[in-house]
Amino acid sequence: MKNQSEHEIRGAVRRLVAERIDEVSLDDSANLLERTNLDSLGVVEILVAIEEEFRVNIDFVTVDPESLLSISGLTRHLSLLLEGSNGG
Repeated sequence: MKNQSEHEIRGAVRRLVAERIDEVSLDDSANLLERTNLDSLGVVEILVAIEEEFRVNIDFVTVDPESLLSISGLTRHLSLLLEGSNGG
């Protein structure tokens, strides 16, 4: 996969989240469970969509689940995963 900037990753994450929530003006640091109509299954669906779109595996054993509950947290984690998979 080509190297993607954090801005491009954030845009893709925002799009995947927006496809599943009613609120489109969500702050990137907002907790998705607390500030949207998502439930835990909705968050899992977002995580699966992210894994499929970016062709990565999120290791739920080693990751703090709270870090995956915001757009900024998802972007940060995904940036690290992609950097690691590209030999960065």
